[in-house]
Amino acid sequence: MDSQIRRAFSARFSAAVIIALLILTGISVALVRYIEDVSNVVILKNGGQEVEIVTLEKNVEDFLEKYEITLGPGDSLNHEPQQLLYDGIVIEITHALPYYAVADGEERLVYLPRGSTVSDVLEKAGIVLREKDVVNYRVDARAIPGERIIVTRYDEEVIIEKEPIAYNVIVKKNNNMDEGVSKVVQEGRQGELQREILVAYRDGEEISREVIKEEVTVKPVDRIVHTGTVKKKITSRGDTLRYSTVKTFQATAYTHTGRATKTGVMPKKGYIAVDPRVIPLRKTVYVEFPKGWEHLNGYYKAMDTGGAIKGNRIDVFMETEGQCRKFGRRNVKIYFPK
Repeated sequence: MDSQIRRAFSARFSAAVIIALLILTGISVALVRYIEDVSNVVILKNGGQEVEIVTLEKNVEDFLEKYEITLGPGDSLNHEPQQLLYDGIVIEITHALPYYAVADGEERLVYLPRGSTVSDVLEKAGIVLREKDVVNYRVDARAIPGERIIVTRYDEEVIIEKEPIAYNVIVKKNNNMDEGVSKVVQEGRQGELQREILVAYRDGEEISREVIKEEVTVKPVDRIVHTGTVKKKITSRGDTLRYSTVKTFQATAYTHTGRATKTGVMPKKGYIAVDPRVIPLRKTVYVEFPKGWEHLNGYYKAMDTGGAIKGNRIDVFMETEGQCRKFGRRNVKIYFPK
């Protein structure tokens, strides 16, 4: 009984498959006939190549878009974009060629058919030739695609040019004025030079000029400035110290010896021993001491010498030996007053 059921089911399934295949075959045939009815054979001529294409598109624009065919600058079609397609229609694309024209500092690109002349390119580019202009090709010659047609423009003019003549600035040092202080003793004044000049231009750029006439119409006057050389410093006591130079010295200290100084007077506060080759005897200098010893800052007179006092060294007189020992050896700044 089970085997009879299985045979019956198998027979029914096979019959269903055969019926489905017949239906699909009928649909395919109908589909093919439909495509044949609605499609068109298009003959495409593009860039010297010709090809037949079966398409379902309705018009020229859709056809070009479908097959990603784009027109370059200056290219043209033999049909309007909305032209309906029909079987055997020929779509021909005519490509324009690029030509370059250079004038007035600008490069212009135009598209024209093959065989166009240099004159055609210049006209298309909107370039008008003038009497003195020079072109790198004959204007009646056939233009070469991609090559640059260069127009060089030449001009001349006579100009009147007024050129200022700079005045000299003369700076003189004044030893009676503070450093950083300047004083104008005489104001300067520019002169003026007038010329007649013949100027030649190429493409708007000057290439030559010839002076026809030249004349100084106003003579310049020098500007004279005095500048001070005397340096200025505010001391720790608030005084204004004017000096010519400042140097760093090494300082030690000495006290009473019972002997007179090199200048014949007894040592006292405010005296220093020096190397007379560096600081002349009896010269007064201002000594600035380091931090902690600012109370010693002030004017000192070079009244003595010492065997160990050579070069940039000084010995400062102090009242007691203890002060001398405490002071030891320190660097100081010595200002040479003006």
